[in-house]
Amino acid sequence: MQPSPHAQIDIREALEHDLEAIREIYNASIPSGMATADLTPQTPEARQAWWRDRDLRRRPVLVATDDAGTVIAWGSFSDFKPRAAYAPCAEISVYVAPAAAGRGVGQRMLDALLARAPECGIDRILAICFAHNEPSLRLFRSRGFSPWGRLPEACDMRGIRRSVTILGLAMGA
Repeated sequence: MQPSPHAQIDIREALEHDLEAIREIYNASIPSGMATADLTPQTPEARQAWWRDRDLRRRPVLVATDDAGTVIAWGSFSDFKPRAAYAPCAEISVYVAPAAAGRGVGQRMLDALLARAPECGIDRILAICFAHNEPSLRLFRSRGFSPWGRLPEACDMRGIRRSVTILGLAMGA
């Protein structure tokens, strides 16, 4: 079911029972080769481990739900690197279900995550995007992210080399 462009969207902290919807949205992004370097669908066990191994106070996971309560997007912060000195720097991820794309849900999710950054001790945020993923680059740029780096042809997407753009945002700068 495709959400109405005027449907109520709520953003809340993810709960463990949201993991299957999070996994489905993530896996839906794999075939396009636009949003993830994963080449095969993620298993329920892998998503469970991802959930179990994170500190949700420092690296929250949020979900967006429509007026029927269906999860239509999710976003999270992840450690950029596991070393302690990198703690103020986090990678941000935003994924939107295909049926909800183009309705501003990604912007709302990004805004909600950015609002949470200070209480998570995050003051530098990295968005790591494929250089050909214009919608994601536009989304992050619309919120003040700027180019911080480029990894030329870093990914081999089944024989097609793809470059990665790293966008960054210094909170409070």
